[in-house]
Amino acid sequence: MTDYYSLDDTLAGRIAQAGMVGTAVALPDYLSSRPLRALVTAGIGVGGAALVAVLNSFDEDPDNDPALMVDQLRRSIGDIGSVPGPESDTPPGDFSTASPLKTWTVIVVALLVIVALVRLDAALQRRIVAWLRHRGVSRPNTWMGGVATVLVFAVSEIAHQRRVRQA
Repeated sequence: MTDYYSLDDTLAGRIAQAGMVGTAVALPDYLSSRPLRALVTAGIGVGGAALVAVLNSFDEDPDNDPALMVDQLRRSIGDIGSVPGPESDTPPGDFSTASPLKTWTVIVVALLVIVALVRLDAALQRRIVAWLRHRGVSRPNTWMGGVATVLVFAVSEIAHQRRVRQA
């Protein structure tokens, strides 16, 4: 099976991902301004995207011709893009086929879920920070960033090892 996300294929990529997450989590200990933190977090994201682009530019697999991979993907998921109508078994307006309504519904629901998860994460992080400060930890976000770094690296390393074993 081809891995379409090759950043996980390199140790440097897994370390970079973990470092970006840990840095973003630790920022509130060093930047009190929310707009500045948002700007720096965006910079971390742009830097991470640039790193992904650089690491993905190295072709580690000579058998991964893009046209061949697209063809394999199309065959693996079946014939997509069938339009309902008189020539089809699917009646017009059926939500189970590809349509602009289905696409935008998925996009809006995904955005709402992302916003809810970000707010939940922020609330949870504030509670943990308050609990750690009460326990005497002077830079609780930095501590949580370290824990997040280790967890992200561990999860990506485990996933990488499983892919290696399956190959």
